[in-house]
Amino acid sequence: MSHLHKVISPFHKDISRIAQSLLAYRHRRRCLVGIVMASGLFAMPVAAQEFTPCPSPAATTPTVTIAPEMLDDVCIPPDFAGNPIAYFDDFSWRAFLALVWPAKQDQRGKPDATLPVGTIGRPTVFETFKAEWEVFQPDGKAPAAWSKYDGDNPCNLTGIVFGDILLASFSKFSNLGMADFGPKLTGALVAQNATYVRYSVGFNESEFTTIKNKTAYLRASLASNVSFQSGAIDIKAAWIDMRDIPNPDRYYTRQAWLFDLESNACAKTAVGLVGLHIVVKTASRPQWIWTTFEHVDNVPPAPGAPGPFTFNDRSGTPMPADNPVKFPIPLKPPGPYNVERLKPIHPSTAATNSAYQHALQVAGSRWQFYQLGMTQWPRNPNTPSDTGSPSKTFPGSPPSDATTFSNMTMEAFEQKTITTGCMSCHNLARAKVDYLWSVMTRAHPSILVINSGPPPSPSAMTLSGQAARTMAPAPSLDVLPADQREALEALKALLATRN
Repeated sequence: MSHLHKVISPFHKDISRIAQSLLAYRHRRRCLVGIVMASGLFAMPVAAQEFTPCPSPAATTPTVTIAPEMLDDVCIPPDFAGNPIAYFDDFSWRAFLALVWPAKQDQRGKPDATLPVGTIGRPTVFETFKAEWEVFQPDGKAPAAWSKYDGDNPCNLTGIVFGDILLASFSKFSNLGMADFGPKLTGALVAQNATYVRYSVGFNESEFTTIKNKTAYLRASLASNVSFQSGAIDIKAAWIDMRDIPNPDRYYTRQAWLFDLESNACAKTAVGLVGLHIVVKTASRPQWIWTTFEHVDNVPPAPGAPGPFTFNDRSGTPMPADNPVKFPIPLKPPGPYNVERLKPIHPSTAATNSAYQHALQVAGSRWQFYQLGMTQWPRNPNTPSDTGSPSKTFPGSPPSDATTFSNMTMEAFEQKTITTGCMSCHNLARAKVDYLWSVMTRAHPSILVINSGPPPSPSAMTLSGQAARTMAPAPSLDVLPADQREALEALKALLATRN
């Protein structure tokens, strides 16, 4: 026996016990560090990355975890039988928190794990994604590199820097239109403070790199299929002007460059987040996992609920059957109308919401006032041949469509049938652009269709901040390859027959 062995032998059991404790600590640390940090008691540094793998074996019951990393896939135990909604909703909450985590200074798409969630004064991770206007430049120019903010911008600003948000678009109205089924925009959503909701779209580095490398910002490149890697993420956010909004301390707010329709200029304005779509492609779900969050004060959770609410005045006046604000959108917002949730949030989703909201309340974070509306996913894992049609998804074909599948800030008038839901709508863009309508419609030359009413006059369509230039009319569908024309014709036929 060596001298060293003689020295440590009496302590062998203690050393072994310590080693086992350290291994167990390493296993638990990833799950616990976010909760500890969110409490504000400690600022414990961890390695910053977008994804963390599922534990092996997967937990029997998902555990509330507040952390800067999102899961790389939904973590369902291999022997689980039944509806896995709790696991998908946990995946959605983990994704939401990772994306609203404060970003590392000057690093796009990376969380700063030394800061607790809800830190004021630092943009969130999703706000540092590559913006849609950065990717799809006028005249089909290549977008700037991931870390750069170069190129044209719809506010005609100079010196855009890390953390700047532009709630504007190269065509005057396209970031105001609510999504209709397929490549269409319908009328604008008006909040109770008589201001329009604005939308922003962003792509993470993986998704942006695919678009750039495959020149998918050009329509000619869509002649061959564009497919994204697992780990691709895109987001769509809904924002409101915070003027006269009750209880502003319940919202995530920030300053943004907001385009004014009357002055044709952008000005720094306080805005609040009221909705967030998150779409993540994973290895087991190549049809993507579709997640949507909202602020809890958007609409009443039930008739007679106390308010106030951002999109409902509690008068009992029913929601209009169709959006009363048609294109061309008035420069000055008309009077608001009531929005109602026509189908309830799934009870299991509501329970997951309560658990995460409680943890965020303990942490003192404003994110406690946000809720998951729905997660939609392909029922069959590892089956890339499956489509996004309702028979293949949850929620999908009745009776699984009895709960909500719409976001009140983005799809308020698409609540009646699951055939207009997320995956069914994006299914028609599956073959060529891997479900992403933003690529199909925005690639140069754009085919985005503004729905309902005559086209705006040339003066109304003036490019923001560039008064001498006007947006060219949408090109004929003849510019598309035959199979893309067929997909859009099928879309038109479906729209003509839906209720």
